Amino acid sequence: MGDTHRLVAASPEAGEAATVMSARHAWLRFRSEGHPLPTCLDDDPRAWQQHVLADHRVWYGPDAAPQVSGVFVLQYLLQVAAHSAAGAAGLGMRVSRLDDLTFEISRNGVPRVVELGDLESLAGLGPEESLALAEREYRAVAEPLAGAYVSTRPMSSQQRRGMVADMWAEAARAVRMAGGRFTVGETRRSSCCLIYALPGCVACAGCPRLARR
Repeated sequence: MGDTHRLVAASPEAGEAATVMSARHAWLRFRSEGHPLPTCLDDDPRAWQQHVLADHRVWYGPDAAPQVSGVFVLQYLLQVAAHSAAGAAGLGMRVSRLDDLTFEISRNGVPRVVELGDLESLAGLGPEESLALAEREYRAVAEPLAGAYVSTRPMSSQQRRGMVADMWAEAARAVRMAGGRFTVGETRRSSCCLIYALPGCVACAGCPRLARR
């Protein structure tokens, strides 16, 4: 659990950066206080999956497919890492220990607050150089995390790799837009979130399933 992770003392600059990252993000809040939150990236995900599945069955009925919760939880884990790394890079900083991120999960099963630990300045690097470094550091954490992830149903290596890439693309796009570097069009995903498997739902606009039709 999060309290077993040791975080270095956060600097005032890191706290200020976390405040800006929170203001720029639609649904995640960030802090840099040096005190771990309850959940770590490498925690056993099964209780969380059951939490998400129970929420799906409240909203979509008892036939909500359990494989969707497995995909959602992996996506949430990768989003925590991707948006932390990319958000810091957007301010010219890096998360000192990306693998030691801890976070709090809301009552509906979605990550709510992320403890970043300390941040380091990337003085001398431009915006795209900072993002490129952040992507390398993200992938160093995300690829083994996705590979070892225990899902609710079998998940292919292609799906796992695709989710790593998709969550980074989403986070980097958000940071570029926050900095006024707009992109045109919606990039098609490499992985599928399986939301179409929930009763009454359809595939997302960027779903790779649509490209095969």
